[in-house]
Amino acid sequence: MTSWSELTSREKPQGLQEAIKRQISPDVVRYVFVHDDVEVDDPAVDATGRYFVSPREYGFTIRGFKGGKTAWARDFANGVMLVVNAEGTSHVLSPKVPARVLFVTDDGMVLQDTGVAQRVAERVPDLTTVRLTVNVTFDLHGESPETARTVLMRLLDRALLSGPRPGESEATIVDHMFESSSVVGSSTRRNSDTDFSQLLDI
Repeated sequence: MTSWSELTSREKPQGLQEAIKRQISPDVVRYVFVHDDVEVDDPAVDATGRYFVSPREYGFTIRGFKGGKTAWARDFANGVMLVVNAEGTSHVLSPKVPARVLFVTDDGMVLQDTGVAQRVAERVPDLTTVRLTVNVTFDLHGESPETARTVLMRLLDRALLSGPRPGESEATIVDHMFESSSVVGSSTRRNSDTDFSQLLDI
């Protein structure tokens, strides 16, 4: 993985906004930021997403990195967003070729690289479907069983959208759906109740 270490170390100013991890289409998750009340996921295009603009319009500046690389960069509270050419070597962009947008944590971990996503999209996918049955027991604390079902589906949805953690696996989730769900009532037994099941196991 390409290392993005700045040639000149700097301290971030206080009060920076955070870049937000957002699902911008069914199969695409990007880090975005708000500029003039509009969420921006590609700082090389205008608010309509149709016309090329310089990242300078969104507050980016040119910085140097090890290996002779340069990039448009902007700091956020949770990392730095970089905009480079398709090769990932220079801040010089072309209106004819999509820019490569990266989001890098302060300790150098690359959380997003649209160049990698573009290369993955060009290859023929090797797909498989996994069906998993999950049984989860809830202590309702006065909530309804249907609430428990909703909570579980939301938890699973968030986990699937976030995908594997960096370094865990090269496999990526491209789609998911819930085929069925059911709520089965569970009877509770008081501690004072006697369990005779073992006595019957002769």
